[in-house]
Amino acid sequence: MAEPDYLAEDCNELIQPKKLLNPVKTSRNHQDLHRELLMNQKRL
Repeated sequence: MAEPDYLAEDCNELIQPKKLLNPVKTSRNHQDLHRELLMNQKRL
């Protein structure tokens, strides 16, 4: 399969995709719950 022409050229002008943040994981409640679960797991 042939590569498209734009892949062979310099791609500085193309917009690079950014990874989207998960709003659930960035919420304070989720972070606190995750931290508490990790601490409880270490105790066992």
